[in-house]
Amino acid sequence: MEATTLEIGDRVRARAGIAIMASLGLAILFAVLTWSTKEVTAFDVRQPWQDDPFDVLVSLDFAIIPVLVAAGAIRTLLCRRNRPLPARRVADLLRLSLAILLVVAITQLGEWIATVLGLHRVQWNAETGWQIAALAAMSAATVVSGTLVVAATRAVGTRARMDDQPDWLADMVFLGLGCTWRLRWHPRTAVAIVRWGDKTLFSRVRTHPVVAAGALSCVLAIPFVAAKVFLEGYPPLLVLLSFALPAAGLFAFIVVAGRFLRIVPARSGLKSLWPPVLVAGCISGPALFAFHDSLLSSPSPLAVDGLLFGGGLAGALICLTVQLALRHHRHRALNG
Repeated sequence: MEATTLEIGDRVRARAGIAIMASLGLAILFAVLTWSTKEVTAFDVRQPWQDDPFDVLVSLDFAIIPVLVAAGAIRTLLCRRNRPLPARRVADLLRLSLAILLVVAITQLGEWIATVLGLHRVQWNAETGWQIAALAAMSAATVVSGTLVVAATRAVGTRARMDDQPDWLADMVFLGLGCTWRLRWHPRTAVAIVRWGDKTLFSRVRTHPVVAAGALSCVLAIPFVAAKVFLEGYPPLLVLLSFALPAAGLFAFIVVAGRFLRIVPARSGLKSLWPPVLVAGCISGPALFAFHDSLLSSPSPLAVDGLLFGGGLAGALICLTVQLALRHHRHRALNG
């Protein structure tokens, strides 16, 4: 089936481009401000949101936002002004922009809650005021960017079909092939490597997306562990926590975001019970851990590990029970 395209000069292209670039730029600025205020002690100790559970959102942003922005920036390289533009590519980039803005907005909501509650009020000073003012400006910019993205998505939605191509993985292959031909050193070998990756790696991602999400989340969690081991000398139990906490959060995010971004087409037929169960466990564990200061009077490495893994196990079991009950109910309804 021939892909739907947006022709040169189409106003929808301009609207979508402004919305996409605005969201990517906002995410970069928000990440820079968040990182700088987090790393500078003079700002960090004056933040209302310096402690968990609000700090968990900020910590996850350090891994999530760069990955989303990088994915969007890479795919925008295929959007050329002088060529027809596949509507599917634009629609996917707008979905990515919306996902980025949702991540930013959730973090901002947590920071506003901490501010309204007046946490660490005795430590507030001029630096706190500047950070709250920056939060207000970024929140307003997020709302404006979100409005642009939603409007552009509605305009593109009338042009793009769900089964259009190219999707994310196809564009990555296309971009890789385009880059290989510019290499002066063994371009044919590079092309062969890209095609091999498409047939072996990407084909397995399409058939086993949950496994791929798990592998990617583990890879992204390694820097967190390395920093704790080599820079802070964490003991084994805290090393386990440093790996499991970001890996679990990233896995849940990658699965949910991947479904929203349509990285892999949804399969028809009977759906597996395990992906929702794993996602529920990976959400409930970090969510419960985020309140460890309130739940544990004397937090030890073993206690915080138990809180993380125990919360994850409880959430997974609850989700599994609900899934089995719903499946049993549907089965009885069909046979009744």
